[in-house]
Amino acid sequence: MNRKGFLAAYCAGVYGFLYLPLAVMFAFSFNDARRNVIWKGFTLHWYSSLFQNAELISALLTTIKLACLASLIASVLGLLSSYAMTRHPAFRGRGVYTSLFSIPLMMPEIVMGVGLLSFFVRAGIPLNFWSLACAHALIALPYTAGSMRARLLSLKECRLEEAAMDLGASEWQAFLKITLPLARPAIIAGALLAFTVSFEDFVTSFFIAGIGIVTMPIKIYSMMKFGVTPEINAMACCLLVLTVILMAIYSWEERK
Repeated sequence: MNRKGFLAAYCAGVYGFLYLPLAVMFAFSFNDARRNVIWKGFTLHWYSSLFQNAELISALLTTIKLACLASLIASVLGLLSSYAMTRHPAFRGRGVYTSLFSIPLMMPEIVMGVGLLSFFVRAGIPLNFWSLACAHALIALPYTAGSMRARLLSLKECRLEEAAMDLGASEWQAFLKITLPLARPAIIAGALLAFTVSFEDFVTSFFIAGIGIVTMPIKIYSMMKFGVTPEINAMACCLLVLTVILMAIYSWEERK
């Protein structure tokens, strides 16, 4: 086998190892059997059963609202912090401030979850929907800030803001009319990435979620204790399709 054939076989093996389990899960979501052991026939029963399950729908809506709020908070904070670091680089403590953004990326999720839980308890902050949204925003902030900072640095080389201020615009007007529209692809891409990170988070939600707050990953975990059913496969396939759509939009925005 030549080098090109070996590389093709190697890539096929890697992609098969990564995506074959997803293909099996997708196929068995249409299996007309209670247990995922043998194939008994094609059916859409598990998808109809999924959308008639009130608890699953409630968990899904809670997760969507939580991800939207966390994405909004992370996007606003990421944009403001990125603007400060790229347009006002001389402020005191900039190096430390910039380094702090990478901590949530390097720290294990279980350490972050335990740390946030200890902080909320010590500070007397109740564990509810809002505290969980803030925790998710903290985890997603490095993604939004990194995407927006790269975009603002590229815009700085164009010097369009300086040209606008030379023509009489204030810094605030230049930000609203020049910087913000040009940074829109990075803002949307960062927000979508933050939404995905919040939507699929389990460890932090497991520690921070208060009484009555059930997200989709927590609900799936609780259902897994009673055995995997095609209904869980159907739910996982729906989440997979949603994630692929969001990541496709993210990739499309990043290419702008």
